[in-house]
Amino acid sequence: MTDVIEVDGREYRVAESSVALEIENSRGEILTIGRPVKSSQHDTSLIRTRRGPSLSQPGGSYDQRDYFVRRAGAAQREDGFHYELARFLGWNLPRVTRMDGSEGPLYLECLFPYFFVEQKHGWSGVQARIPTYLGIQDVSKRSAEFILALDAMDIILEMQRIESAISLIEADWRSVGRNVSDVASRAGIVVRGIPKKPNPTWRRENLVGLEIDAGSGWTPLDEEIDRLAEEVDTQQVQPVATVGEAATDIEDALSHNHDRMTELSILLSSAIEDSEQANRQKQSLELRIGALEEDLRKHKDSLLLQRLGSSDDVTTSYENCPTCGQTLPDGFEITDYPLTVEDNIAHLEKELSTFRSMMLDAARAAEINHARVYRLRQELEGLRAAIRSQKDALISPNSLPDTAALAERVRLEANLEALRAVRDSIESSLDELDSLAATWRRNKKALAALRGRELTASDEAKIGFLRTSLVTQLEAYGFRSLVPRTLDISKKTYRPIHEGFDLGFDLSASDMIRVIWAYLFSFMEVSREHQGNHPQFLIFDEPRQQEAARPSFQQLLSRAAANGAAGSQIIFATSEEEEDLASMLTGLPHQVISVPRGEKLIKPRTV
Repeated sequence: MTDVIEVDGREYRVAESSVALEIENSRGEILTIGRPVKSSQHDTSLIRTRRGPSLSQPGGSYDQRDYFVRRAGAAQREDGFHYELARFLGWNLPRVTRMDGSEGPLYLECLFPYFFVEQKHGWSGVQARIPTYLGIQDVSKRSAEFILALDAMDIILEMQRIESAISLIEADWRSVGRNVSDVASRAGIVVRGIPKKPNPTWRRENLVGLEIDAGSGWTPLDEEIDRLAEEVDTQQVQPVATVGEAATDIEDALSHNHDRMTELSILLSSAIEDSEQANRQKQSLELRIGALEEDLRKHKDSLLLQRLGSSDDVTTSYENCPTCGQTLPDGFEITDYPLTVEDNIAHLEKELSTFRSMMLDAARAAEINHARVYRLRQELEGLRAAIRSQKDALISPNSLPDTAALAERVRLEANLEALRAVRDSIESSLDELDSLAATWRRNKKALAALRGRELTASDEAKIGFLRTSLVTQLEAYGFRSLVPRTLDISKKTYRPIHEGFDLGFDLSASDMIRVIWAYLFSFMEVSREHQGNHPQFLIFDEPRQQEAARPSFQQLLSRAAANGAAGSQIIFATSEEEEDLASMLTGLPHQVISVPRGEKLIKPRTV
């Protein structure tokens, strides 16, 4: 339809081609759909519709409207054709969870593999053409639940929404926690009591503490702010002395600050060394944990091979000491398993637990040391500024105010305002964490209430009917690879299973075709009898695949006729010999559209 077409032995170039389809819904509304295949005027993503039977009754006057497909919004916006087609079919497509945690519609492409099996790929397996590129979680399961109108879909979608909400909350928690840590670190403050993620017992008012190194050890931030505020208030009520009046005090303060600066320099040097040591310990623990995890993995693999009956030597030749990591000289040997493999695994898991706890302690120590270094540097900077002010004051005229005292007041006020601003910022973030924790607990409680309620009694009845229909058909079709009565329908995937496993390589090729026949007809029948969402049409392109036996195909035709008599529409496209087909259809209600051999179903408008 896009390049050439052969008519009466001659090939013609295709100039224009299109397809048109007339459909009717359960409300008696008729829609004629047209789409260009090759066109110089219209894009192939354009769908042109008419509200009426313009194919069967071409002379009528019908409202026309154009839509688009294969573009963003085709399933969600009013001008998208899939949105209109779902509305025409009476479907309210549910919102389902995508792989990235967001939500989107259950697209029509996910549903139509249950209604149409094309010859090239559709017969390769059950649900062979369910698309995964749309990024929908458990897409085949969601599709089956919608077609069968299972209550489980609403429950599972609600669970997925809650799980997505919990994941987003935990991501927000980590983001806010990093922000608190950054703000606190830049101010030399240590925040204690914020876990890596929310938990049921965390309460901000009981567990979170803000501490600062005020020179005499770690002090609660509120106490340090109160101390500074009291000192600022005391200085503000005192008059500023002149240089001459305060000269002796300035000299004493200058001497004290020089001594204090020497002391702080020593403390800072020690704090920097402690900080570097904490970082080195943290890196060492990271390496050790990595080595233990690798060792544990090897032991678990060895245990698995032993349990599978392997007789291979699964011991490991160590080039480095597994305890200290040092290279072993030639000639040194280590017994690989002084304990049993199981005991070694238990020992390694305990070691890992211990080292991970040590890692948390080391990370905390590194954070505290970093804050201490920051505060000491900040205090040293303040001391240097005070010393400069005091030296300048001592060489100033005696009648001038004590600029060193004024500078100290300004410094104290600036420190006070800075700490208040940091505290307000952290408190605001803690309020946000408190809100996130409360929402997280509500979602966890709601999720726990939903777990275990995936299938209602109505759902169980539908799945039971689905299995009965499947087994009955397979018995009629001559299924031989397994005893049909031993098959079941998985309540996790809604696919046929045997002894807990999906049907696959344990079936003959022809029996897999029989399973596909039975499975798709079962969905149609269950939906019809239990008010599901199946549109009650089914199209098979060359259903007699893998040379399925003639009696099997005859039983399929009989099942199709019975469904047709019940109000469904079944269309088979087949290359069976017409005489054989006619004999198999004897006594069955049907309609045959025959295309003589050598002729094409698609014909040109003009030659």
